[in-house]
Amino acid sequence: MRKFIITSVAFLCVATSSWAEQIIHYDNLPVTIELRNGEERSIQFGSHVQVGITKGQQVKKLFRAQSAQGAVHFLPYEAFDKQRVQIRRMDDGKVILLDLIATDKADGEKSLEDVRIVLASDNVVSSDDAAASMPEKVELITPIDLTRYAAQRLYGPTRLHHDQAGISETPLAVKGAVRIFKGPARYKTLSKPVVAYQGGGYYLAALYIRNVSDETVQLDYLDLNLPFSHATLQHHSLEPQGTPGDSTVLYLISERSLKETLYPWTYYQDLKRETQAAIADS
Repeated sequence: MRKFIITSVAFLCVATSSWAEQIIHYDNLPVTIELRNGEERSIQFGSHVQVGITKGQQVKKLFRAQSAQGAVHFLPYEAFDKQRVQIRRMDDGKVILLDLIATDKADGEKSLEDVRIVLASDNVVSSDDAAASMPEKVELITPIDLTRYAAQRLYGPTRLHHDQAGISETPLAVKGAVRIFKGPARYKTLSKPVVAYQGGGYYLAALYIRNVSDETVQLDYLDLNLPFSHATLQHHSLEPQGTPGDSTVLYLISERSLKETLYPWTYYQDLKRETQAAIADS
């Protein structure tokens, strides 16, 4: 029988559900978290956190870990022995060590309850508890925030990748290469959406742009052939293909969904007309 290193355990019943939440008070000793193969379990930390996973764990793909709004959701893909995971709280930098253990779920066995990790500095009782339990106020996300967040994810080192409340990744509406320019850059560049985010009522699409000509190409915002409210180019000039500086990223923001922003493309309508005219003239 496994021994769990827990300083104190309590159960908090939720009024609207019979489900329970396990409260663990952290005292700088690794906390053993039991998981069930194929069953997701959520660990609440009361603050936005960063999950530290070793390269060995990434290669083995023993489990999935997703962090959002102060919680980490673990989903084991198989049964495994103790795996050490490091959790760092973003607001105060405090580190919490977890030892994950996954076992197969027996027939008729109940699902595990969610867990809340409480630090000594958090375990303060006051008359303001009711107010403290109110949801955290999310700051207004602006187009500048979205652009900066996307640029850090694409160009910044991994150590600078931090979750930001109110910004989340969203699926791209199109796949493959597309052309987004009018004017001189129309036939000299190829563009491909690579990632998208949303927040504050805005949608951002980051598009990778590559020069496919042997000439230097100047990019002009006036040549954009897409609806948008804000646009930012990482670079405004592309060197000839095959040389350093022949590619860049465009951050395109709209208040409309990406499906409306990135599709349909009037370029393809124009290309069809030009092709038909060329056939007629030949």
